[in-house]
Amino acid sequence: MESQNHCSSFLHHFFPRSQNSTTTMPHIPNEIVLEILYLLPVKSLMRLKCVCKSWRLMISDPDFAKKQLIVAKKEPGNLDNLRLILHSPYLRIKSCSLPSIFYDPFGYSINHDYPGRDLGVINEIVGSYDGLVCICIRDMEKDTIFVWNPSIRESRMLPSRPFEQLFFLVSYAFGYDSITDDYKVVRVVSCSVDELYEYKVEVFSLKSNSWRKIRNFPYLLFIDEAGKHVNGSINWAVSRDRNNDHWFIASLNLATESYQVVQQPDCAVETVKPILRVLGGQLCVMFEYDETIDLWIMQEYGVKESWRKLVTVPFYSDPLHANYAKPLFYLKDGAILIDFYGMLVLYNFHRNESTSPMIYGVHHYHEVEVYLESVVSPNSYN
Repeated sequence: MESQNHCSSFLHHFFPRSQNSTTTMPHIPNEIVLEILYLLPVKSLMRLKCVCKSWRLMISDPDFAKKQLIVAKKEPGNLDNLRLILHSPYLRIKSCSLPSIFYDPFGYSINHDYPGRDLGVINEIVGSYDGLVCICIRDMEKDTIFVWNPSIRESRMLPSRPFEQLFFLVSYAFGYDSITDDYKVVRVVSCSVDELYEYKVEVFSLKSNSWRKIRNFPYLLFIDEAGKHVNGSINWAVSRDRNNDHWFIASLNLATESYQVVQQPDCAVETVKPILRVLGGQLCVMFEYDETIDLWIMQEYGVKESWRKLVTVPFYSDPLHANYAKPLFYLKDGAILIDFYGMLVLYNFHRNESTSPMIYGVHHYHEVEVYLESVVSPNSYN
């Protein structure tokens, strides 16, 4: 009864009565309440979980999380539910509202008490999808992986997976399999076998809470950067031989666990390693020149004809660091936010103007990623 009274008193804010009114407050069907809740920011939803037991159960329901996610992703160009997460020195992870970067004079950062902080330094933000952020703490014997939702402060540590033998490199990736409604972590481990390289692949499923070996990766990887998740597939820049004279894009389909080749734009040169990124949920390839970088996006994943050149951006740091340039978000009005090796640059390619946004509390950082605020729990898939 007490929890119902809390809910009723809260709803009085939506339906106030005059002092002389003797009518009772109208009953609001759960369907209408849900439609209202779907539209609220995640921060407000977390507060509303404390209003009454029925709302706490409602907001904690995995079906609610899926529908709230659909509403949050309905407008791809909407910044309201997006934040930057920054991996800073001294074991710190901070975040900042993305709209403040584009529209305000400066942004404010907040600190996050991330999982595994007592285990050591985070080496890598593997990726983010649907509000879940995958982070990795590396070690020579075994790595520690967390899937974490910073918006609701829930996390999940993956079961330990020790390395079976000495390895040359390890590449991780994080993505979503829409066929099985499952979030997955991919690990590619390069080992030397009889003077040849083998690339062993393992996939972790949040639903089954287990690692599973799949067919070896058939191409050559030369750096341990994370694979890029687009449309249910993980993408890497790879080569067919050790001479690095034939570069292309290879993908792993998370549903079928099959490997494919993704065609590049016609301007690509096979002797030059493509720089892969993800921009607005689309596969992005960067081509560097003497003083500029061209950004191409694949508007329809897997269709070569859908590649189009988005923008040419001048260098804003040492050109030798072009491989570390990372486009983060772009608006249809011509503004694009790019990370240039630890420096944020907001570039308007219609006016050919650039600014360096200021974030209070962030002096420098190692990595930056865009994540969507959601109530998806990494623990609801076990």
